[in-house]
Amino acid sequence: MSSLQVDVLAYEAPCEQCSFPLWWVFGLLPSYRPSGEEFTTTDFPEAVAMARSILATPNGDTADIAAQLHDRPAWQRGRSFNPNRCSACGHHADWHVLDAIFTRVYHHEGWIYAAAGRVPVPEWRAIRGRGQGIYWPYC
Repeated sequence: MSSLQVDVLAYEAPCEQCSFPLWWVFGLLPSYRPSGEEFTTTDFPEAVAMARSILATPNGDTADIAAQLHDRPAWQRGRSFNPNRCSACGHHADWHVLDAIFTRVYHHEGWIYAAAGRVPVPEWRAIRGRGQGIYWPYC
């Protein structure tokens, strides 16, 4: 099965409750010659699972970031949720905070390439471009 390398994109900002600096995982993008339409946000379960698996690789130092990503609660419906939780105080901000992160990153750049990992092409095709119409301009 063929695979491709996917980057996990993050943004550094403090927790709104305790001010602990953390990396907010907000998106996925292929590493090699991506198109803006392939930008995929991490506000739905499949993207969270993919980001977590890339961040948790044994040869990287991002396992702590992977541990801060949580699945959408069973009672919550729709795509708008924030998978990031503060590793210091455990605060789980609502999706409005993640939306503000998207806005800051989109208009001011400053994102971090948190990790990169290979994923099966069919798995990527199943989720790619599910960024609610957000076009990533920095390709």
